[in-house]
Amino acid sequence: MKVVLINPPQVFSKIMASAGVSPPLGLLYLAAFLKHSRHDTIVIDSVAEGVKNIYDVHKDVSCRGLSFNDIVARIPIDTALIGITNLFSFSFPVVRELTIAIKKIFPDIPIVVGGAHPSGTPVKTISESSIDFVVLSEGEETVVELLNNLEDYGAIKKIDGLAYKDEWGKPCVSPKTKFIEDLDNLPFPARELISIEKYYEIGEGHGPSQKKYTPILSSRGCPYQCTFCTPKLWNRRYRVRSAENIVSEIEECIIKYDIREFQFEDENLTVDKKRTIEICKNIINKNLNIRWQTPNGIRASVTDNEMLDLMKESGCHHITVAPESGSQRVLNEIINKKQELSKVTEVVEYASRIGMKTAAYFVLGLPGEKFEEAEMSIEYACNLAKIGLDEVAFSTFIPLPGSELYDQLVKKGKFNTDWTSLISIDDLSKIVSWSEHIPSKKLMGLKRKAFLKFYLIKLIYHPLKILRSIVNIIRKTQELKTERSVIAFIKRFG
Repeated sequence: MKVVLINPPQVFSKIMASAGVSPPLGLLYLAAFLKHSRHDTIVIDSVAEGVKNIYDVHKDVSCRGLSFNDIVARIPIDTALIGITNLFSFSFPVVRELTIAIKKIFPDIPIVVGGAHPSGTPVKTISESSIDFVVLSEGEETVVELLNNLEDYGAIKKIDGLAYKDEWGKPCVSPKTKFIEDLDNLPFPARELISIEKYYEIGEGHGPSQKKYTPILSSRGCPYQCTFCTPKLWNRRYRVRSAENIVSEIEECIIKYDIREFQFEDENLTVDKKRTIEICKNIINKNLNIRWQTPNGIRASVTDNEMLDLMKESGCHHITVAPESGSQRVLNEIINKKQELSKVTEVVEYASRIGMKTAAYFVLGLPGEKFEEAEMSIEYACNLAKIGLDEVAFSTFIPLPGSELYDQLVKKGKFNTDWTSLISIDDLSKIVSWSEHIPSKKLMGLKRKAFLKFYLIKLIYHPLKILRSIVNIIRKTQELKTERSVIAFIKRFG
């Protein structure tokens, strides 16, 4: 059968701090699995194909990418199924409007959506009249089974991890209970189905890149239970690929696409020390001569000097740690991140000493967070700056469907599923505080103070690093996420 997979337009405004453009890895995994199952698969990569096209969806949401009309025009008339990925909740209004536009032209072609947002809100998502199916969590086997049974309603009701409508249009959800245990059996992402060269030209990857790059994933799920995150969408299952399989994909990317830069998007690459060391040693022994990084973050509590040494030797040039807060109470009692800040300090200090670039993630405005605890995060970030931390991200908390904190807020009537309000995570003009102790206006001030104080401390203690960043920005060279963001920001108004 012919399947069309769509990476939808990106919610966007010119004053968003770092609206990255990265190849849609999950969609490419699904495309590869469909091809392997002998289905003719087309990928419409809206963002990369139309990155200069910025338009309004409605008064509260703008986006960039191909127009809805351009997307619809690329759908073959003999398509059997249309799949749309939806990672972020604030993007759902765009996805919903896109499905409506498609249905106007192709009313009989079923539309299935997948990704983190619909997986966390399957009933609300399937209730949309323009959406026929929702795939929960991992989609490869579910979508193929759906394709094989499109004409058999009785079989559809038995498909694991699928939301659908019954004969009367009522939402029904078959929970996700089966996950792919051996990830080595999956085909590598079908990178050939997108114009991957466009991503190098755009230069807005998740992490900084100086060469041809690609995201790569060595595991799925997460064994931890942070309340602001969504491990239950994966049934808290953590599964890994073997070191040999990962390195085989790296070799394919080198040979087939001349890619030498890899961005590991794992939730926790360093959880399994033995496997991390095996990956590094395989890269070293094969003399692959690559650069790689962990823009999605590593968990400092399971990362030690031996691992960092091998990571550096194998080509790792940039790591991101995620302390989230400078308050141990917030870590323990609010977000359930059982991590000692002293361990984060150790990792940043040692990684900086051996020449790695380092970044740290913090979240401000968490439910229950006090004003003085937010200031503790700023103070801790500044202490990290003194010992060599290169850059920092102070994000504002947003409730993610499928997370414990989201469920708590909905239960208390504090969130009414206004998805457009969540754009504040990255929009410099919008700040929403979910803490009852910190008004939104004060949170805006805290965020500004956080960045100014961090970079002032960095300038005082490491002036040459600031100078290097200025030179990199002038030369349009990326060594840090911050440099990438500033270069992209200047480009928007150039």
